[in-house]
Order: sequence, then C-alpha cells, then structure tokens
Amino acid sequence: MGVMVQGNEEQSKLQERISADLRGRSNRTSHDDGDADVDLVEDSEYFRGTKKTGRFSWFWFILVVLAALALVIIFVLK
Repeated sequence: MGVMVQGNEEQSKLQERISADLRGRSNRTSHDDGDADVDLVEDSEYFRGTKKTGRFSWFWFILVVLAALALVIIFVLK
C-alpha cells in the first residue's frame, strides 16, 4: 500500500482510517474465533469433574518411594 501524504492533517486522517479498519477486522475475527469449536484436551469428557494436583502431591510421591523401598528391603533381607 503506497500512499504519499503531505501535511499532518491528511496523515492523521489516513492513520485514523487505517486504525479504524484494523480495529474492525480485529473485532470481526475475534467474534469469528469465539464461535469456533476448539478441540482442547481440557474440554474432553474424560477430564470433566477432575481437578489439578494439589500442593501436597510431593507427599504422595515420597510415600510411594518409601513403600517401594520397604518392599525391596523386606524381600532382599529375608
């Protein structure tokens, strides 16, 4: 788009038209994108009703490691 403009008033009018056009296009595309059905993993039926792991998940990891270690010690020493 090659437009030669002289003067500040004409340049500001051109800038206003361009920015209004870009805002209009942005609004149209944002409304179009909002209606699209995006296939995200979080949207699947499998994950409905589940929640993220809490802050004490490390505790469960330690318990599993200790249980595995206890089983190894029991069977190796016996």
